[in-house]
Amino acid sequence: DVPDVLLGGDHDAVARWRLEQMVRRTRERRPDLLDE
Repeated sequence: DVPDVLLGGDHDAVARWRLEQMVRRTRERRPDLLDE
């Protein structure tokens, strides 16, 4: 399944979605990198 945001053609929304996915994946795999 492809997320609707990727099919919508809104480049700003796609960029936000990609950033959110990047942070989520990093939080799951390397939470130490996001510690402040």
